[in-house]
Amino acid sequence: MAAQICCVDHERAGTHTIGGRWFCEDHYRKATYARAGFWRSGLVAIVGLLIFVAAVVALDALLRPQLGGVALVLTGVLLAVVPAALWLLFFYQQDRLEPEPVGNVARMFVIGLALAGAIGIPLTDQLFAVQDWLYRDTLTTWLASIFVTGAVEAFIIFATVRYFMFDSAEFDERTDGVIYGTAAGLGYATALNLQFILANGGAALGSGEVFVAEVALAHAAFGGLLGYFLGRAKLEQDPIWWLPAGLVLASVLNGLFLVLRGELDPSGFTFAGQGSGLPTFSGLLLAGGLAIAVTAVVSYLINRDITRSLGGKQPPATVNPVVGDRQASVAAIATFVALLLIGAFAWNNAVNRMTSFSVGGFSGSYPAAYGAATGASDVLRVTDSLGTGAEFAVSTPAIEAGWDADDVAAQLAGERASTYELYKVLSSGTATVNGRPAYTQQFAFVDPNGLTGAAPEVHEGLDYVFVENGRAVVVTLLTTPDELANVEPEFARFLNSLKF
Repeated sequence: MAAQICCVDHERAGTHTIGGRWFCEDHYRKATYARAGFWRSGLVAIVGLLIFVAAVVALDALLRPQLGGVALVLTGVLLAVVPAALWLLFFYQQDRLEPEPVGNVARMFVIGLALAGAIGIPLTDQLFAVQDWLYRDTLTTWLASIFVTGAVEAFIIFATVRYFMFDSAEFDERTDGVIYGTAAGLGYATALNLQFILANGGAALGSGEVFVAEVALAHAAFGGLLGYFLGRAKLEQDPIWWLPAGLVLASVLNGLFLVLRGELDPSGFTFAGQGSGLPTFSGLLLAGGLAIAVTAVVSYLINRDITRSLGGKQPPATVNPVVGDRQASVAAIATFVALLLIGAFAWNNAVNRMTSFSVGGFSGSYPAAYGAATGASDVLRVTDSLGTGAEFAVSTPAIEAGWDADDVAAQLAGERASTYELYKVLSSGTATVNGRPAYTQQFAFVDPNGLTGAAPEVHEGLDYVFVENGRAVVVTLLTTPDELANVEPEFARFLNSLKF
């Protein structure tokens, strides 16, 4: 039988049990105390933030401030921290009525922000680079949202509370888990908002506040949900699957929010102060509704757990709760790894999956994310319309007797120079592809976009020119200078797969 020592401070003798854990008199009273005012104040904080956002948008529409440069960036940074500041102010006011160390709440916020910047965001944006393949197709969007973005964000919030607060004697009430989880979630949200603002050189006042408040409300909800699972795990001896279940649920909820937000409002944010009119509110209302729903559900669950603890016979403490906590944490880590493995499968499927083709005596495969865009002068043309915008093309231009690859390249240069502005061959050389000699050239030109009215664009490309038995075959990559290095590996797979 486990020693009768309080599971919270590990010092005083245990006199009561809850869910298989011993508690001293003081901590038993706290563990079975329901903070009715906390939940009411939480709902007021959510509604208050929504009202604040509406006021900022109204002022922006009325005054239309013209911000730029440093002022725009500083305004964006201020916008990024306002939702978290309002929430932490709420915790401070709550502390005056029902003591809870404000320093602990602030520490969870800062650690959540730091871990998001050091681990979470690099994982999603750099290692997995979800922004490059998230919207390749519907299945990929769901898998990436849940098993990469959702899983990483949920685990960072979980780890913030589990490894930096869970074992503290100050963590002695069920609602503490929700408070600390919410603070960690707001820290993650603030890191996302700061990264977004700084990467884009600022944000328009009204739409910027809508965006950052939306991110903050959603992550507060994810953090509060995880906090419920952590709070119950601290005060009861739950099965080993309890914390992993909370992690999975938060990941799914996060992914569901991302998908629905994209469906409701795919382009509701204005970058760097550009654009006019009022921002759309569908994503913000979704996040606010999510926060309110999670607050209500978690409130009900905690009150139910307290009633059960006070009203029923408690099981005896038969195991060391510290050992159980460690086992549950290991299970949560293993669950996170499993989620990421599924995410890695989705990434590999989205980035490396190929579509086979056979047309006009040519066969091979191109990236599955590319769509057909074959024109009258092409044997095949495919384009990555949802990602890089790159195009792969195969053509068989007419040539004169005795022409070699140099002559074909010169003909291409003449045709392109008459169509586009500032066409220039940057480099040329030779290569061997599947045993065939090829003439290669890298080129660039400016597309004036005269028919569409869009701004002129710089394009770069690569040609592989084959001339055999009086027939010319040109395989071309066309993209932007920024994307060329990213697209070249895909083009190499496409080129090497060609058979003709």
